[in-house]
Amino acid sequence: MKKNSSIDKSLFVLIAKIGKTRGLKGEFFLRSFAEKLETLTSFKKFFSLQPCTMEEIFFEYIKKSNNNIIAKLKSIDDIEGIKSFGQKDIYVLKSELPELEKNEAYWFELEKMQVLNLEGQHLGNVDRVDNFGANDVLKVQKKNKTLLIPFIKNRVIISINKKENSILVDWQEDY
Repeated sequence: MKKNSSIDKSLFVLIAKIGKTRGLKGEFFLRSFAEKLETLTSFKKFFSLQPCTMEEIFFEYIKKSNNNIIAKLKSIDDIEGIKSFGQKDIYVLKSELPELEKNEAYWFELEKMQVLNLEGQHLGNVDRVDNFGANDVLKVQKKNKTLLIPFIKNRVIISINKKENSILVDWQEDY
């Protein structure tokens, strides 16, 4: 593991989270926030947030096993080592993210975007994006009101305009 104490956290994006241990040799379940395993494994560098630093971590492997992702860090070879490492978040550099198609955005890009409906009403701004199982959900805030809008492309989410920092939705304020 390699430490770098002069890293700006805004240069990183959360890509995965270390889960429960698996076996006795330092393996663990990895919860990926990437859409595909191939995307996750395409990154060159991974980092873990430590107190006051962003520490580079090195995977021995990341692989699919049934419906799970199993991983192992190069420097940890036993269950106690991975337990002490804890349930850490795993980050990658934003600069390594693949380019997206038009009308697509990463979650972190959606935050703070204004949300407009087909009638031109301003519904609020995206506070955050969550996933509760079925699909992603935009949490939209406008003053003291919160709207939860399902992120279903071409049905609820009509378009995403990064230049205008806006999302067009087929949704009403009173839903």
